[in-house]
Amino acid sequence: MVFLSDMALFLDLDNTLLPSKPAYKYALTECAKDWENRKLGGDFLSLYESARTKVKNQLVGHSSNRLRLLCFKLMLDESLSSGFQTKDIIDVLWMEERYHFHFLSYLKNESKKENYQTKLFPKLLALSNKFPIFLTTNETLRTQLLKVSSFLPDHFRFTLITSEEVGHEKPTTEFFSYLLELAKENPEDCILLGDNWDDDVLGANRHGIASVHVPEMWDEGREVNEYPFESSAPIWKAPNTVAALDFAELWLSKRQK
Repeated sequence: MVFLSDMALFLDLDNTLLPSKPAYKYALTECAKDWENRKLGGDFLSLYESARTKVKNQLVGHSSNRLRLLCFKLMLDESLSSGFQTKDIIDVLWMEERYHFHFLSYLKNESKKENYQTKLFPKLLALSNKFPIFLTTNETLRTQLLKVSSFLPDHFRFTLITSEEVGHEKPTTEFFSYLLELAKENPEDCILLGDNWDDDVLGANRHGIASVHVPEMWDEGREVNEYPFESSAPIWKAPNTVAALDFAELWLSKRQK
């Protein structure tokens, strides 16, 4: 598709476009039931939190620190008094399957709600036909493909960039350099929307990209205000994702002229 604009819109995915935090919480609650029903031993939530901390500390800055499979393997290592055996592999893989099942089930149900169907999704579709959109995320490719296909509208146009593909996570220079090179745009002609202050907002700002901080997807209000913040590019705060998208559309349109 040929765009009339030389501008680019960078969008964070988790908790900016799709509600990952409640989906994650729901998935863990359901996985705890699966763990107990399968009689895998120990308290699921305490084992999971311990494993998650170890994985994140071991793999700081590496996209693999997001893999739940690593957590479930470590949990089985810790909970089996007789030691891990070949037969236990099926339980690790089963738990990963259940985690994704619950997570994606939550997203599918959430996507049917009116806020998404009448407000967010139509706006995304319209913008994707007007500007090139890049989804930026610190995650593995398979996980994000599953999320997007379960949640966002079928005809939404975008380029997906994951930290697994880049080899570095936001807010590193490597990630944003890769993003700008792929977009073939100058930083001052781009704007990024994201919920994470460090990874999204400051990461973009350090590379001369304007940004809109969206701490909550669905807070009340429409007003977008600029932060009184000395920086290489402007930073605004929006009360919700739709307001941020409206602001970004206006900003990009003004830059075109």
